[in-house]
Order: sequence, then C-alpha cells, then structure tokens
Amino acid sequence: MRVVAGKYRGKNLISPTDDRVRPTTTRIKETIFNVLQGYVRDAVVLDLFAGSGALGVECLSRYAKEVVFVDKSKDSISLVQQNLKGVEGKYSVHLADFSAFLRSAQAQGKKFDMIFLDPPYASGLGEMAIDIIISCGLLADGGVIVFEHSGEKEFALSDPAYKTRTKRMGTVTAEFIRKKDVALMTGSFDPVTIGHEEVLKEALSIYDEVVVACLVNPDKTYMFNSAQRLALATAMCSAYENAIAIFSENTAVDVAKQYSASEIVRGVRDISDRGYEAEMAAYNRERGVQTRFVVLDKYADVSSTLVREEIKRGDYRHIPAACVPVLTSAEFKNLK
Repeated sequence: MRVVAGKYRGKNLISPTDDRVRPTTTRIKETIFNVLQGYVRDAVVLDLFAGSGALGVECLSRYAKEVVFVDKSKDSISLVQQNLKGVEGKYSVHLADFSAFLRSAQAQGKKFDMIFLDPPYASGLGEMAIDIIISCGLLADGGVIVFEHSGEKEFALSDPAYKTRTKRMGTVTAEFIRKKDVALMTGSFDPVTIGHEEVLKEALSIYDEVVVACLVNPDKTYMFNSAQRLALATAMCSAYENAIAIFSENTAVDVAKQYSASEIVRGVRDISDRGYEAEMAAYNRERGVQTRFVVLDKYADVSSTLVREEIKRGDYRHIPAACVPVLTSAEFKNLK
C-alpha cells in the first residue's frame, strides 16, 4: 500500500500481517479519491473502522484540515500510529467502539465533512453506523459518507432525505452518501403556468429534488380552490422526476424547514415583481432560509391573471401541457 497523491505521494504504508484487518488497496483508494475530488482539502475527516489508517493518511496528504482515526482494535490503532509516522497535520487517534465514539461526538457538537466507513464485510456495522451518523446529525452540510462493502451485497438507504452514488470496483463496492439538496418552489399557483413550469425545470437542473408548495395568500381572491390548485401543480410535477407538489397553510419558511429545503426558488417576470420579491427574500433570510430567483425573460408577459382570463375563454396555450387534461376534466370542477 502507498499514498496515492498529495504531500506524501508514494509513501509506503504498513499493511496488516493477518486477515483480521482488510485494508483498502491502492487501486480502490485511487478510484475513491477520484470521485471525491474537491472534497478533501480543508475537510474535517472521520476515518471510522480505521484499520491501517490508509484512508485518513491519504486525506492528510491531500491537505485535509483535520483527520480523526477510530478503531476498537489495539492492533489496528498500533498500525495507524505506525503509518502516521512522519506525517504532519492535525489528527487524533482513538481506541473506541464506533457507536460510543459517534454518540460522544454528537454530545460534543462535532460535524464531519467526510466520514469513511470500511467495517468488516457482512457485519452490518456499516449500516448501523450510517443510521447513527444521520440520526445524530454528524455529517456537515454538503458532506459525504463513503461506505465500502462487498460487491455481492446490495445497499439501500433507509432515510429518504439522503441519496447514494454507487461505484462498483470488482469485488468491492463504495457508496457515496450525501444529503439530498432540496429546493422549495412556492406560490399561489392559481393556476400554474408555463412560466411556473420553466422555473421548475431550472430548479431541477440545480437541485436533487424540488417541492412545489401551493401556499395561501390571505390578500388574494382565488379562481381555483386549494384542492384544484394542488391538482394542477401535481399534474405539472408528474412530467418530471424528483418533483412533488403539496398544499400548506404554513409560511414558506416553515414549509422549507419541514422538507429540509436549502433554498426557496421564485420566478421573477419584471420590475414590478422584483420589489415585492426582494422584500420577501429579506424576510425569509432573516428566518434562516435563502431565496434563489429565476428570471423569466421568455415569459415576462405570462401572469396568472392573464392565464385566468384565457381559461375563461377556453384558451389553454399558457398552461403546462400535462395540466390541460386535468383542468378540462369533469372531475376537476368537483374537487374540494
């Protein structure tokens, strides 16, 4: 084994003398760090089930801010310490059970940008560790968990708020687990228009998921009731993966926090929109949620007011195509 890149590139690492510790090979390590490009520098790293410490040492070589090595085996800890000889940087080595260490880290308010999990295969310890890491909130915003397991085993995340990218490397598989980046697209949607659909498409190009929230504005008089507005928003979302529609009487900030949305997405058509939108963005920002604006130059003339008048005349040109069958159905009129 050797360090693949960085300050200690080519440094030989001591391998275990028996089969109790299964180190990540140089080839697999190189593949993993190719996926992690841009994550390592200045990262706070946890090398859980550290074994030989090869992954953590690689991070120190690549200028990680801090690396924490944890293993419950005295032999493994000794191996880690030997491999750290001559390595500079901020690091600590802990002889501890993974579960106890994670609970202690939570109590101390620790957050990690990268967490490596390479437990004994078929032990179930990796899945247990992932559940604890997520439930204890130990992964920093934008952070990643790297879980190595046998290629014979299929892995499924139990928490829908997270996603995984699977990399198969012969008999070894690595899961790169991150929290989904969710956006909240808000509005009255009375009704949805092709302008709203354009905002949705732009948001889906940026975020993993978009929640389209039909909210209540007490200053507005609606043409369509809440059930009808939700039905139209749902139809619009049905044409795209990773988009869902909901109805809520709560504030945009409350809904954003409920769905763990990182930002609110709003469409802006013209100057008349921008003053109001800037005020709302400032209001939401003070309450902890940022707003991203999508400028709708192409649909600057398409307003819900215009579309409502068109609908009265049987004109559906500015309605998303997936919404027209819903809007013109007999069932739509009876929605309450």
